[in-house]
Amino acid sequence: MKNNFLTFIIIVLMLGIIGGLAYFVLSYMDIDTSNVLSFVTGTNEVSNETIKPLEPTGSSSNTLLATQASSVPSINSNNTTQSSNGKYKYYYDQLNDTAKKIYRKVETNIESLKTGTAVLDFGEEFNSLLNEENGAEQLNIAYQAALDAFGLDYPEVFYLDVTKMVLMIYSKTNIFGTKYTVDIEPVSGGTYLSSSFSSKQDVDNALSQLESIKADVVRQTQNDDQYSKVKKIHDVLVDYITYDSSMQKTNTRNIYGALIEKSVVCEGYAESFKYLLDAVGIPCIEVVGTGTNSQGETEAHAWNYVMLNNTWYAVDVTWDDPTVIGGGTLPKSAKTRYFLKGEDNFNKTHFPSGEVSDGGSEFLYPPLSKEDYK
Repeated sequence: MKNNFLTFIIIVLMLGIIGGLAYFVLSYMDIDTSNVLSFVTGTNEVSNETIKPLEPTGSSSNTLLATQASSVPSINSNNTTQSSNGKYKYYYDQLNDTAKKIYRKVETNIESLKTGTAVLDFGEEFNSLLNEENGAEQLNIAYQAALDAFGLDYPEVFYLDVTKMVLMIYSKTNIFGTKYTVDIEPVSGGTYLSSSFSSKQDVDNALSQLESIKADVVRQTQNDDQYSKVKKIHDVLVDYITYDSSMQKTNTRNIYGALIEKSVVCEGYAESFKYLLDAVGIPCIEVVGTGTNSQGETEAHAWNYVMLNNTWYAVDVTWDDPTVIGGGTLPKSAKTRYFLKGEDNFNKTHFPSGEVSDGGSEFLYPPLSKEDYK
C-alpha cells in the first residue's frame, strides 16, 4: 500500500515536470518565425518659406515653416515640467502615457544617440498595447507625438534627422498568442545623424561650441532681472543672426545654424531663443502657426512664447530682424515690434496652429496676456 502511494506521488511529480517542460517549450517555440510587423519613420518640419511683413524701410522675401498635424488630448496649458537642469519641457506634459515612455527613452539616451546608430530597445514594454485592436496604430501615433514634442523641447538635439529613425515592431507568435517587442533604430542600418555630422566627434565638437556661447550668455546675464535677461538675449540674436534668404543651408532650421553659422530661417531664430532662455531658467516655448504680413500674404511661421511673472507673452525674433532692401539702418523701434506682445496686438498678424509635422501632433499653447508687457 505504501509502495503504491509512493508510486502515485512519483507519477504525479513526473507529469508535473513534463507539463512544465512542455509549457516552456511551447511558449518559446514560434509557430510563426520572428517577423517585422510594422514600422514608422519620424517626420521633420516641411519647408514652405515665404516673406516677413514689410517694414517701413522695406524687407526682403523670407521663407517660413509649414506644418500639418493631428490632435492630442487636452491639458492644462499652464503646466510646465522643469527638469533638473532647468529645462522647461512644455510639450512633454501634453503627451499620453505611451508617448511619454518613448520621449523619456529618447531623452535618457541622448548621449548614445550622438553615434547615429544606437538602437533604443523597449523590449516587451508595449506588448499589451500591441495585442489590443489598433494597438500598432496607437503606438505609431504616440511615436510621432513623442518625436514632435522632444524636438520642440530639446532644440540642442539638432544633430538628429528623425526621418532616418524608424520604430520597429517585431512579433513572435505561438499557440499561446503573440508577443511583441519594439525598438527605435536607423533606417536600413544607416545613420540618423543629419548630413552635417558624420560622427559622435562631430556632434561633440558642435555642442562644445554651442555650450561655450551658452556659458557666455549665462555669465553676462547672471546679475540681470528676468525681463533684462529676455531682452538682452533677444537683442543679441537680432544683431547676431542674419536671415537665410537662400533657404538652402543644411542647418537653416536649428541652433547650430543660428549660433555658429549665423544664418537661419524662422525655426532657427525660435529654437536658439528657447535654447538660451532655457540656459538662464526662463520658461520659453517654440510656437508654430501662420503669419500674415503687411501685404496680406499668409504663410507658415515659427516664433516663441515667454513666461514672465507667471504670464505668457509672445516674441518673434525673426520679424524683429527685418532685412532692409537697399541697405540702411533700422530704427530701434523696428527691432522690438514683436517683443513681449500680448494677444490683442500679436494675434492680429500671428495665428498659432499647434500643427508641428506632417501626420504628427497638434499641440496646445498657453493663453497669452491680453496686453503687451509693461
